Amino acid sequence: MKPRILINCSNLHNGGGVAVATSVVDCLSRMDHRGFSISVLLSTPVSSNLHELGTNFSVFASCQTRDFYGISALWKKLDSHFKGFDLVFTVFGPAYYAHKNTRHLFGFAQPNIVYPENASASRLPTIARWRSRLKFELQACFFARADELVVELEHVRKGLSQRRLFKNKPIHVVYSSVHTVFNEPSLWAPVRLPEKSGRLRLGIISRNYPHKNLAVLAEVKDILLHKHGLDVDMFVTFLPDEWNSCDQYFRDRIINVGGLSLSQCPTFYAAMDGVVFPSLLECFSAVPIETMRVGRPLFASNLSFIRDVCEEHCQYFNPLDPNDIAQVIFKYYSKPAAERQHLCDKARIHVQRYPGPEQRASNYLDVIQKALTDTL
Repeated sequence: MKPRILINCSNLHNGGGVAVATSVVDCLSRMDHRGFSISVLLSTPVSSNLHELGTNFSVFASCQTRDFYGISALWKKLDSHFKGFDLVFTVFGPAYYAHKNTRHLFGFAQPNIVYPENASASRLPTIARWRSRLKFELQACFFARADELVVELEHVRKGLSQRRLFKNKPIHVVYSSVHTVFNEPSLWAPVRLPEKSGRLRLGIISRNYPHKNLAVLAEVKDILLHKHGLDVDMFVTFLPDEWNSCDQYFRDRIINVGGLSLSQCPTFYAAMDGVVFPSLLECFSAVPIETMRVGRPLFASNLSFIRDVCEEHCQYFNPLDPNDIAQVIFKYYSKPAAERQHLCDKARIHVQRYPGPEQRASNYLDVIQKALTDTL
């Protein structure tokens, strides 16, 4: 009898998690399943992305679309969907279940658990900081219920394994990749952007989470203009509630194009002259490798989670200093065009060392296969 595997993406509704889950399921639809009977449990955004890509769902034993949000999955009976499977792989966990009725593999991408003391947390008022700390400690307890974990970079595996909850937990590293849609311009979907103004276009694809530090972009735009004489259009991709929560200073200076589907992302990058990524905290972000893959310059935080990915192929700045961010951007665009192109070409070559999406999906199957073998 074939081992029954469930790929669980029902808890992913935005950001990079949706993109990764879409890529993994799409790749699995075109791959040999190694004798596994694979089913998929999708969230609505993941399902929508897959339909837009034309994914063949008939190769899966079953395919359901259900939406579960955070800890409410406990009383909304997420675990009822896990019955009868030999292993459930939650692409990015945790999966909140009351009854552990099978073996669980969780993808892990919660940097606040690995690095509880960080620049983003230190900005919070004391009570809010402790409330946030308690929230992530509770989440860590649910992560610890997994039989095994999979992370995207070695620094996450190392940091996680140093925590008592995860000390003896098997933790696998599967490197992330750029989705195949980035290599197929015929699949790129259009993005509504204002007419080109003649100014440089800088932007970022991101939700407006506090640790992304995106509020700094408005001040950077002003400094570029008033201190360096460089007028730029700055773009973000916020959802309506995120945009409405921004102050007037930010909304007067930044252009919001709204949330993007996976097939719109390469179109957005290609329309930019550069990508500005001032994040304070990540386990891994696809923004750097996607930017380099499309051949655009990346301006990003001089922090280890960026340097581990980009090495010297990035223009680094202090994310807490808008003057430094503006200075780095201005200095780059002061270089001759040929030199800038050479740097982008080198970055594109560098990013090709990362596994393709099919290899990532295959690596996940390796981890699943090993996890099942270890139980025999």
